[in-house]
Amino acid sequence: MAVRLRVVIAVFIVTAIVVVASALLTYSFGNRVLRAHAREEARLEVIAQLEQLVTTVKDAETGLRGFIITGQESYLGPYNDAVNRLPQEIEKFKNVAKIDISPADADKVLQLIERKMAILRTAFELRRNAGFEAAAAIVQRGEGEQIMEELRAAIGSLQAQETAALQRDRNLSDEVTRMRTNVFALTALINVIFLVWAYQRIAESIKLRDEALARARQQSAEVQKQKDLLSVTLSSIGDGVMVTDQQGRVDFMNGVAEKLTGWSLAEARGRPTSEVFHILNEHTRERVVSPVEKVMSEGVIVGLANHTLLVRKDGSEVPIDDSGAPIRDADGNLCGVVLVFRDFSEHRTAERELREARDAAETANRAKDQFLAMLSHELRTPLTPVLATLNLWETSEDVPAALRSDVQMLRRSVELEARIIDDLLDLTRVARGMLSFSPENTDVHALINFLTELSHSEAAGKELQIVLKLDADRHNVYTDAARLQQVLWNILRNAIKFTDSGSITIATTNDARGKIDISISDTGIGMTSETMSRLFAPFEQADRSQNKRYGGLGLGMAISSALVELLEGKLVAQSKGLGRGSTFTVSFPTATTGAAPTSEPEPAPPIDRAKIKLLLIEDHADTARALVKLLGSRGYNITSLATVASALEVAGRETFDLFLCDLGLPDGTGFDFIEKIRQTRKTPAIALTGFGMQQDVDRAAAAGFDAHLTKPVNLQKLEANIWRLVQDRQ
Repeated sequence: MAVRLRVVIAVFIVTAIVVVASALLTYSFGNRVLRAHAREEARLEVIAQLEQLVTTVKDAETGLRGFIITGQESYLGPYNDAVNRLPQEIEKFKNVAKIDISPADADKVLQLIERKMAILRTAFELRRNAGFEAAAAIVQRGEGEQIMEELRAAIGSLQAQETAALQRDRNLSDEVTRMRTNVFALTALINVIFLVWAYQRIAESIKLRDEALARARQQSAEVQKQKDLLSVTLSSIGDGVMVTDQQGRVDFMNGVAEKLTGWSLAEARGRPTSEVFHILNEHTRERVVSPVEKVMSEGVIVGLANHTLLVRKDGSEVPIDDSGAPIRDADGNLCGVVLVFRDFSEHRTAERELREARDAAETANRAKDQFLAMLSHELRTPLTPVLATLNLWETSEDVPAALRSDVQMLRRSVELEARIIDDLLDLTRVARGMLSFSPENTDVHALINFLTELSHSEAAGKELQIVLKLDADRHNVYTDAARLQQVLWNILRNAIKFTDSGSITIATTNDARGKIDISISDTGIGMTSETMSRLFAPFEQADRSQNKRYGGLGLGMAISSALVELLEGKLVAQSKGLGRGSTFTVSFPTATTGAAPTSEPEPAPPIDRAKIKLLLIEDHADTARALVKLLGSRGYNITSLATVASALEVAGRETFDLFLCDLGLPDGTGFDFIEKIRQTRKTPAIALTGFGMQQDVDRAAAAGFDAHLTKPVNLQKLEANIWRLVQDRQ
């Protein structure tokens, strides 16, 4: 018995030594594999960065070539992008070059890039300042092409060196991996020998033999029962399932796994998993380590990275997604691996279709925004000379006093027409949360009286009576007066539009909580419940059957509803049916104090206009003539020019207090003008344009403009900005 105990102790000691030694060897080999992989990744990064440097220089050369040929700076996009990216990519190259590239080789590449970019910058400056022939002469000398060839040769040599080193690292990694596998196999063999010895010792014990056998038979029956149940379950699920033994050999495959791999269970049983489950990276075509190997080495659940392909038995490929998990016995020992995988083709197709649909929607949305911006510009531009002329007449003594109210009415109508044009842009701003607000104390009754006067002629033309019942004691609200005016104007115009006879009643009341309710009721065509369900949807007509008769874009109510919500109010529509009229009610909390609504900007304080020298750059002849006449009548010293070149020339000779600049000009843009001006002086500048999108405002500010005014320009707002900017400069 003592001899047997010594033998058992000796075997356990030997086994422990083997396990510890194998663990240490495995750890050592694992570290070597990780270091080899790290070197591989570093060399791949060096190769990729070298290729990226060549690509960036090519992009710069390609973008500049288009500019040299056409002279249009719109072709400079690739060149500018390449110039902006190059410093970062050079810094990345310097970092990765420290790994395995000599400083002399790295400096050679960087010097060639610098020489190449210097030639490109020279050609760019010559084309912009001296014309095509001067830039073409630089290109025709061939120096840039020679440098490019030297750069390609230098980078190609470095890539070849790195590729050779990469292959050596991969060979070393494979050798170390094989050695680690052999250590695993040897350890497993020793463990099996120990288990056999232990079983023989147990079998020699007669006392325990019958009990051990009985337990073994009972356990075997239970295991077989569970195995049969598991086999049926795995065969019925929709994913491929593969089970391996402790050595990673295939022990079981369900029908889906057989179909995906092209191997039958009879063919695959006992084979290494890597032979049956052969997987590659979709992009690099490199072999991917099997999840079975990862589970056996790490003992945890693992999954594949994206873009993994399963190579079937016949050589065809299918994208898959999978995961592997360890199988452990009752004592927690790893005795196999279960691998679950599925065909990822449909998911991949769905992702691609979704991406394409999203890209198409974004493209359509950008096209819509561009169309709306251009439409707004084209509609606003003709209104500018009209509004400027009306502003001039309004203050001119040559206009009879009897016509002055009519001129004021025309001016307000043009300003509101410009507000209607803004509806198209407001719809986009509302959707993107980009509307700006300027809240102030506003007298609702004064605002209603103003709108009633404005719509008097239109209502009188249809013989409609407008009845006012302004009974609210508290009629001041703290809100954006212009936006509230826009909401009420949309509702009132609709009431007039859809009422052929009868009256329109505008009433105000206060509720118990101090809110003011503004109701606009008409005796017009009315609405059905189906009509009211889509009343506030963009581009929807209240009654489609009446569309041809009444027209319209269907934006007024959608924008009004959105504005009221953003102003923290409430808009409700009611109707008893067709032919029975409609009522729209707007509710807002009232303010404790109020003032008259600011339907127009506050006029600029009195100034000595004769001392202010303005330069107007405007190519639209009617607009330029009207603004010069209007501002001249106000006493300003104003000069008008139509091109960027002439404006730069005059600005270089004379001193001005402020620039008024259109953005679209025959020989360039207002951005070109202000960027050149900002290189030498800080003279205030106002952008006058028909483009009123938020990105237009932001771009003007970024270019150097101090203010952005949308055509048609309100005289009081223009003068207020002129005075503010001149005062700030002083």
